[in-house]
Amino acid sequence: MRKSELLKGIPKLPMQDEYLLDLQNNAYSPQTIINYARDLAIFSVFLFFNNIKFENLTKQDISNYKGYLSSGNHLKDLDKVRRESLESSLDKGLLQGKAPTGSVRPVKKLGSMNTPSKSVEKEDKDSDGSTLSYKDDFLAQVYSKVYGSLGVLEKPLNSRARSTDGLSTRSINRMLSALRSYLKFRIEWDLDIPIPPDGIKMLRGEKKVKKVASLEELVKLIEAPMEFEQDERVALRNRCMLEMLFATGVRISELIGLDIEQLNVEGKIYVLGKGKKERAVYMTPRSLGWLNKYLKLRLEYAFLDREKEEQPGNIDKLFTDLGIEKHSVKRHETKEEGSFSEGLNLEVFDSENRKYINLVESYRKSGFLEKFNSPALFIPFVGLNSRKENSRLSTNYFQEKIADYRRRLGIQIPTSAHSLRHGFATYMAEQGASPVALQILLGHESLDTTTRYVHASEKFAEETVKKSHPLK
Repeated sequence: MRKSELLKGIPKLPMQDEYLLDLQNNAYSPQTIINYARDLAIFSVFLFFNNIKFENLTKQDISNYKGYLSSGNHLKDLDKVRRESLESSLDKGLLQGKAPTGSVRPVKKLGSMNTPSKSVEKEDKDSDGSTLSYKDDFLAQVYSKVYGSLGVLEKPLNSRARSTDGLSTRSINRMLSALRSYLKFRIEWDLDIPIPPDGIKMLRGEKKVKKVASLEELVKLIEAPMEFEQDERVALRNRCMLEMLFATGVRISELIGLDIEQLNVEGKIYVLGKGKKERAVYMTPRSLGWLNKYLKLRLEYAFLDREKEEQPGNIDKLFTDLGIEKHSVKRHETKEEGSFSEGLNLEVFDSENRKYINLVESYRKSGFLEKFNSPALFIPFVGLNSRKENSRLSTNYFQEKIADYRRRLGIQIPTSAHSLRHGFATYMAEQGASPVALQILLGHESLDTTTRYVHASEKFAEETVKKSHPLK
């Protein structure tokens, strides 16, 4: 079956495909296009099963749609579409609970996307030998990812999307925002719209106080991999990632999307953030030290087809250059056999040496980095993806690791990768950092967004009560 034919079985809005292609042609990121496609797919399913024509859409329908999402009723309809319309045409793996793969842009690098790239530059032919158009190929890959990411029947890929309590206020507002964007597209293209974009009102959400764990708790979280991970490669990599998150304030997607070629001895890294806006972030001496330690390990996994001894940068065994023999490392007595933090005080070793960062710089200048099997800075060391080219660690994996560390440490305040970004801003502000400087470092378009982080610190409020309250 041609991909163009399988697309006909998916409920869609009028000109929805053209809208997605317009996003593509205007250089929106692959993940953003997938997100918009997913949100519009759910709205299309709502219209389809409620026998509502788009041109007859009313504000009452929008109100009902909000209830449809908050109640979780969209899930059974999505399953019905998936089973009846896609079962005979899309990759059978989607119906067996497997994650979809492949890129949606014919480019070498995919930024923050977590799936291995599959080139679409080559001709993609059907069984009859005809060459598919780029449009059909692009849209087929987008929609296969959309329906795969929403969960598959009784085997969900995304537990949040499959919650029986329905979607959160934030998720519903995101979907309404996607619908607004689609309506604005129709206006720009001189197409009729049933209701104006501003006629779609957002849900009123709770305004909760932004909480951040204490600095001491965040430090314990950053150091947690060395205590809890049994695999020393995973421990060193995750420790480096946590150090970099807190040192720079980058988003987790920006961290995962880093390539080795972006590194330098000075620790100034240019990252591509939301809206494809580039900014500079700056590593601390401490985080540079951990990056140097991790690079020693990363360079031992540069080529899949070479023995460990043949890898670039493999001068000696792991940690030997730090004056540590593996057999001399004391084991930490925990329930997890194999934890190795006790006696392994890497903090005091190689504190000024940046030889592996220097080595990476020389590889970049010579073009040798381009030959690596993956350009990614952070790669998986175990599992199927560890043996694939262009492999990159996933954001979901790392978020789950952080949640596990937090649980083991008994940190009460919900803590995630974003919490380290939040903590970066909060504790920098407490040390007197300028809000404008923090705005630049965080990549916020509006200073108001930054001040929400800065004002979230409760330290000043607590000190004011202790100092000024009349009934002490």
